[in-house]
Amino acid sequence: MHALSTHDQRHLLLDDLDHSRATLRVRRTGKPVHTVYLDELAYRPTRQWLAERHRRWPATTSPYLPLTSQTATNHTQPPVSIQAINKPLRAHDHQAGRLRADRILYEAQHTDDPLDLIRVFGLSPRTAMKYIPAAHPHRSQSDPIVS
Repeated sequence: MHALSTHDQRHLLLDDLDHSRATLRVRRTGKPVHTVYLDELAYRPTRQWLAERHRRWPATTSPYLPLTSQTATNHTQPPVSIQAINKPLRAHDHQAGRLRADRILYEAQHTDDPLDLIRVFGLSPRTAMKYIPAAHPHRSQSDPIVS
């Protein structure tokens, strides 16, 4: 829904979830913090996951929001692996990168403004600018009379 990369998903921290505002901060190395606003559709499963996480691993000290049985009990506190994100998706014939790109492209089809993509997904201006002509190819074709 929020088109977070697998890297972003793996490195989400419990402390970055603000329950009072229903927001999630996404920290990206060398980039500004991106704030994700969680509507009820996204926030409900987040709350359910937190309850399940506590039920399964009540004593875990892992700072990460996503956990597996390996990372919950590992004293070095690593984030989950890329496979932990991708394996459930592959079982349904999906790929995280393609889902991300499709979600951003879908949003770009409903806007002509790359600033919307930057705000919603935390994209760089350069990346946002690539999605607009991809979403509206009929608008970006050169005029044969002018060329």
